[in-house]
Amino acid sequence: MIKLLIGQPGIGKTKQMIAHANEAVSTAKGNIIFIDESNESILEIHHDIRYINVSEYPISSSNQFIAFLSGILGTNHDIESVYLDGILNVFIMTPEETCLWLEKIKPLSDKYDVKFEISISIAGNIPDCFASYL
Repeated sequence: MIKLLIGQPGIGKTKQMIAHANEAVSTAKGNIIFIDESNESILEIHHDIRYINVSEYPISSSNQFIAFLSGILGTNHDIESVYLDGILNVFIMTPEETCLWLEKIKPLSDKYDVKFEISISIAGNIPDCFASYL
């Protein structure tokens, strides 16, 4: 399952995502991963959540990030949720490119039975292709 948190920059998507991740810890049977573009939120994340700062890895494209996720999921079959915050700020993509990128995440979600929650900053209309992820 993929769920998008979409909104204009600065409306609180990160705080909402942190709250969702921290709430999930209490009922999680597996591991929870929170991937961010910096260490800015690390102190707000429950200590049982694996926090990954993606900027510490040599990832320079959205396709390399898919490979990174595949490696994480392939080596730990106990992951049940992955929260991606601000990642699309690192890999600047058009809405159409983002939709194609989400289609690459979906098989990972299905294969490993992992819930993805992804924040996306958009100022303007939300593309139709995001509708199934809201």
